[in-house]
Amino acid sequence: MNRPIGDNPVIDFKSLARERLLSMQGAADEMIQVLEEAAEQQKHILIDVINARAPDDFTQWQHYPPGDVHDREKGALWFYHAHAEDEAARPWSEHGHFHLFVYSEHVSDGVQPIALPPEPDMEAGGLCHLVAISFDNAGTPMRIFTVNRWVAVEWQYPAEEVIRLLDFFELDNQEFSLTSRWLMAALKLFRPQIEWSLRERDRVIEPMREKDPEGFSEDQDIEVLSSFAFDLGGQIEAIEDALDN
Repeated sequence: MNRPIGDNPVIDFKSLARERLLSMQGAADEMIQVLEEAAEQQKHILIDVINARAPDDFTQWQHYPPGDVHDREKGALWFYHAHAEDEAARPWSEHGHFHLFVYSEHVSDGVQPIALPPEPDMEAGGLCHLVAISFDNAGTPMRIFTVNRWVAVEWQYPAEEVIRLLDFFELDNQEFSLTSRWLMAALKLFRPQIEWSLRERDRVIEPMREKDPEGFSEDQDIEVLSSFAFDLGGQIEAIEDALDN
């Protein structure tokens, strides 16, 4: 079983700029606001997505909702799915996870990819994977993680460029607006850890790439490259502590 090589980074919140801390605090407020609105409307950011297909027939590998949720004008896409337990290479049990993407058209000119699909359509472009967010069987977020290229069928770019692309993850959709808002807030709230995860992803990829330049990104024995725990309470507490000092 492939285990994350990088796990649970230590972030010095007090070293972060006050502007960034305030942005993260605003994202936490937004996340809580979304959950309160969902409760008032008797909705759930995950269950409603699953119920977009037959509620009693959740199918592994199927994308939820059908057709994914995307905003081509703003440049983002997401979907939820689950892997079969006997095929999963993640060292934790989960119900499934959200995959978050930005269209490759937002990649800066001249930036070279780490890896592309075997037969990329260079004119049409593709999707750049940001992170995945794992949920447990109770519908609670549990981890954020990065993956090898084959997992998300992505156009994989260096960490510093993907970090820039995080700002392009915006969606304006009606049916799943609560889920989209929650996902956008999650990227902002956990931005320091996500940046670490993407850089750690590249650190792990480097020796793999040197050893097998053509095949490292398609090695299905290697799935997760970095991860960290989704700890909402701990994140809020750390932000507030840093702002108070």
